[in-house]
Amino acid sequence: MAEGDRVRVKRRFAGSSASYMHHGIDIGDGTVVHARPDHAGSLLAGGRVVRTSLAEFSSGGDVWKTHEPPPAFPPETIVARSLQHVGRDGYHPVIDNCEHFATWCATGERSSRQVDIVLSRITRVITRTTVAVSTRVAAGATEQIVVRTVIGTTVRVGLRTIVPVAIVAEGVALATEWSAHQAGRSSADSRSAGESAGLATSTIACALAGIAGGPLGIAAGALAGAALWTGGSCVTALAGQFARRLASR
Repeated sequence: MAEGDRVRVKRRFAGSSASYMHHGIDIGDGTVVHARPDHAGSLLAGGRVVRTSLAEFSSGGDVWKTHEPPPAFPPETIVARSLQHVGRDGYHPVIDNCEHFATWCATGERSSRQVDIVLSRITRVITRTTVAVSTRVAAGATEQIVVRTVIGTTVRVGLRTIVPVAIVAEGVALATEWSAHQAGRSSADSRSAGESAGLATSTIACALAGIAGGPLGIAAGALAGAALWTGGSCVTALAGQFARRLASR
């Protein structure tokens, strides 16, 4: 590690086995500036920016360097920006956490990949469920005729299957993407890992729902699961592009 590096260490949420990454700025003299809550067990009770030893920051864990997004300032400027805010009150796990602060010091933009992962997955599960419901309602009796003609009356992939599958698959995608991010994989790679895991889960779950219909039922379920996932991904991507265009105007 060197002066101006963004550093991170794995921490655990109080009272659970779930982990997250705590971020800070390496000052280059054995100390780290980082934003943290005043009470580790109460993330919503406020906090402040502090300067502590590297040993206190790491709490015995391994320390890694953060590379994304790339820094916009030289190391000495990053250090100066962080030191200017030592003692500043204000901490919120969603809108003003340690990663927001460290990223701002290095790039001038407040962002948190960890928060983005969670919020994007919540948005995606809502989108996928909405797409599934809309498709189901629009298909109506036509869908039932096609299903009966091709694979028989015993196989139907309705809302009672689709909605839980969308939620479970998105949960698997979230866990996979979160783990890949914590392992130090790039944003693109971690997102891809999450999407692959979600697609596989959605496909397999819907295929299992079609077991009663035999091989054709399993195949139809698998196709429905894959379509549910990819359709939601396409809609989410298009919505994201539209939002970015509006923001750039």
